[in-house]
Amino acid sequence: MTPKAGEAAVEKMEVDEVKQEPQVADPVKDVNAIAIEGIKEQLAALDKGEEHLISRVLQVLPKTRKQINDNVLYKLVSSRSSLDTHFAENLLKYLNYIPPADTEAEPMDTSAPKTKSPKKSAKPVYSSPESDCYLRLLVLIHLYAQKKHADALKLAEQQLTIINNTDKRTLDGFAAKTLYFLCVIYEREGRLFDLQGFLNSRLRTATLRHFNESQAVLICWLLRCYLINRQYQSAAHLVSKAAFPENASNNDLARYMYYQGRIKALQLDYNSAAGYFLQAQRKAPQEGAIGFKQAVQKWVVVIGLLQGEIPDRSVFRQPIYRKCLAHYLDLSRGVRDGDVARFNHNLEQHKAEFEADDTLTLIVRLRQNVIKTAIKQISLAYSRIYIKDIAKKLYMTNETETEYIVAKAIADGAIDAVITSDVRDGPRYMQSSETADIYRTSEPQGHFDTRIRYCLELHNQAVKALRYPPKKKIAVETIEQAREREQQEMEFAKELADEDEDDF
Repeated sequence: MTPKAGEAAVEKMEVDEVKQEPQVADPVKDVNAIAIEGIKEQLAALDKGEEHLISRVLQVLPKTRKQINDNVLYKLVSSRSSLDTHFAENLLKYLNYIPPADTEAEPMDTSAPKTKSPKKSAKPVYSSPESDCYLRLLVLIHLYAQKKHADALKLAEQQLTIINNTDKRTLDGFAAKTLYFLCVIYEREGRLFDLQGFLNSRLRTATLRHFNESQAVLICWLLRCYLINRQYQSAAHLVSKAAFPENASNNDLARYMYYQGRIKALQLDYNSAAGYFLQAQRKAPQEGAIGFKQAVQKWVVVIGLLQGEIPDRSVFRQPIYRKCLAHYLDLSRGVRDGDVARFNHNLEQHKAEFEADDTLTLIVRLRQNVIKTAIKQISLAYSRIYIKDIAKKLYMTNETETEYIVAKAIADGAIDAVITSDVRDGPRYMQSSETADIYRTSEPQGHFDTRIRYCLELHNQAVKALRYPPKKKIAVETIEQAREREQQEMEFAKELADEDEDDF
């Protein structure tokens, strides 16, 4: 159809179709290449020899530990040029890695060599002792992860010898990490006691030279060595004599608090032990260290039971504690209910687990708390009961021992009763006192008096802290008053000027 006159012809717009280009997949990144580049950056920072850079590298060591393998370590060690000519040779023998051989041979260049202008040969750049120690530490950690303990011990001893001969303060962090893994390997092999003399000598040296990181690690491992070998007096003596470094890492400080809590618990100082365990929980890492948190929580539960406190049920419901604290939950129920039979059954059934946790000594002490709770319940249920019946309820065979326990509970004020008998040599029984109405005594009056005194003292302190406005109020003039004052001053100035002219 032709368009009419006066109307513009409408042409059909051509739209280019968008061609979908094939999506190019991102190249797969080589994990080993990424790890090598990251570790090379760390080695370059270590070559500067600055302490804050060394501490940063050691802080990310747990992350770097997950990236290393034989391939990564081989390429790192073979590419380093150290002052020690046998550096690469000594480390490569611990790695099970064979480099791939080149399949294609390069063609021989038969052309005549081109003459080049002679240049001055550049001096070779060697790695620093810090980077060399860091590479040895990475190989040591890799050997420990592969459970090659013999090779790891040889390398650790070699590392400590080189650090002693170098005698640089910046190598203290590497020495501390090496000592840590050395002690871990000895403990895994059950020979930690053999390392006790070596640790003492190293602690004396670190204390004299003020090597804080090595000192913190050595104190923690000496305390662990003493506690494993049941040398509690030696551990307490070490804590009293050795000063723990103030600038130690949180991990070492958490371990130190944990060991101090164990020592105080064995010395019957439960309040101090609870404080140390609380600090250990706060200093522990937020993520990870699950085994350490579980060990601390077990001691916290036992200490709380010894203090007469029943742990909250929510503690046992947390995912990381649900399985490991199952036996302690049954134990808490027995202590709360005063069920001697249940407590004895739980103790006999899980004795091996309690002994492995090193809490068996304290759990045995809980028996007195269970018996005391049971006696309280018996005194509330019976106004008069024979000692032999109490012994049956407590599963005790000796009536004399039962009578002593009841007498101690009466002396401690746990129950209000007396032990008596109808005849001189007749059977003895416990006579509970009648429950008196507390509101007929003066005890509520004393509580109210204490509260009133507190409120009055608080009121007096608040009155003393009051701030009163000044007695003389300073009047603040308005804008109109200020203008009037300025106008009066100007008029007064003009009058003075006129008087001066009249005088002339």
